[in-house]
Amino acid sequence: MREQFDRQLATLRQELVSIYASIDLELHDAVDSLVEGDKAKARRVKKATREIDRRCAELEDGAYNLIVLQNPVASDLRLLQFFIYANFNLARMSNHVRNIAKTTKRCADRNVPGRLLDLLDAQAHLVYRVLGASVQCIVDNDLAEAAELPELDRPVDELYKSFYRTFSRLDADDDIDAASRVIMAARMLERISDNAVEVGERVAFLLTGSREALSVLADMDEEELEDLYASQAPSFTIDADAVARVANRIPELELGDGELDEQVGEHLRQALALAAKVRAQYKAEKAAKKGSAKSGDDVVEEPDAETEGE
Repeated sequence: MREQFDRQLATLRQELVSIYASIDLELHDAVDSLVEGDKAKARRVKKATREIDRRCAELEDGAYNLIVLQNPVASDLRLLQFFIYANFNLARMSNHVRNIAKTTKRCADRNVPGRLLDLLDAQAHLVYRVLGASVQCIVDNDLAEAAELPELDRPVDELYKSFYRTFSRLDADDDIDAASRVIMAARMLERISDNAVEVGERVAFLLTGSREALSVLADMDEEELEDLYASQAPSFTIDADAVARVANRIPELELGDGELDEQVGEHLRQALALAAKVRAQYKAEKAAKKGSAKSGDDVVEEPDAETEGE
């Protein structure tokens, strides 16, 4: 009975990772369809996300069935809770991917400002990195990897803010409606990244049995993190190689030698460089505004020449 239960849990875990990988791949195609104006690819993405929705519903049903039939406790219960909560976020990601694909239909054959599409493409590569890291911490059952997710998400947020500054500088002859739709797609990308971080938070609870913020975990050293691990059921590691093979469908996952695919790595480096540039520009503008306001406060009115000697 116990062996069968462990096998059922392992099957759900593998399906969760498989859904995660499918969402990542469909997100690649959704963003490419928008940047390229490819409506046929967008239609394929919408169809694929509906299938992902069906798989998410089945995964949730499977988790609840095991709770009812097996009355799990301790690490088994945490694992099933993790499936349910992570699955909720995967369903939200699938919906965001579908909406990005829908944006392609509304923006195709229109004069979408290229500056916004370049930003969207760069932001997407940062989001792919967060998704890959989120899956990796699930596969490895690694607390330290989960703790890194907020830092990986930070450039995504910074680049998202730049869309509004770019939008404010568009010319009168730019297609404002199409530009606003691209910004909405950027918002969906930002939310997908947030969903992936939230999954990381649940990984931390799964592995420790306590609710610690990822920012707190990020400040701990290796020994401190090691002390936090709770006992784990066999289902955490059953078919680990099969789970890893499923996860390796994601292009942004590191290869066996610890290096990214050359093309993937180059896209990521360019995106990080752009995010750093945007962050520097934002800080410079903020400092300039602060300096201007301060200099205005320091202005002292010159005394009237006629009354100066009185």
